[in-house]
Amino acid sequence: MKFTASLAVPLLDLSGYRKALHQDMQDMIAQAIVTWLAAVLDEIPVWSGASRATFIPLASRISHSVSIAPGVISRIGTGIASSAGGLEMDEQQGRYAFEYRTWLPWLVWNEYHNANVEPDPTLLGRLLKPGPYNFQVKGYEAFKQFSRTVDLPIVAPYVTSIRVKV
Repeated sequence: MKFTASLAVPLLDLSGYRKALHQDMQDMIAQAIVTWLAAVLDEIPVWSGASRATFIPLASRISHSVSIAPGVISRIGTGIASSAGGLEMDEQQGRYAFEYRTWLPWLVWNEYHNANVEPDPTLLGRLLKPGPYNFQVKGYEAFKQFSRTVDLPIVAPYVTSIRVKV
């Protein structure tokens, strides 16, 4: 007795899938930054605009704007000059990350202290929202919540098969 069969061998278009993955991850990291910024900026009050302006270098990496309307003299330039923001999108390593850094003295102080109780040397008057801001924790929580919604692209469109006689 003779039996014949055909076997379907799956083929994965790895290059096509990696391209789709890279595009999705670029979109997701940008959305993650917007989500993170919304959470942290919600904690940062506007007085001179300097503290909120520290987030501009990061936001500009994804062409996102930061709303700032100073109530007194503008120190937006001071905030921008006292911060840095980075974005890494390495397709080969599969690494997608962002970074925010500031050395603006009163923002750093207000992150951890109530400036009306423990004033920093640069404090000019009583603050309506004196801190501690805890914006780093709130940003981290927003990022974690967002990351739970991220899915990888579906593989099915990149899988084909060829029939092989056995």
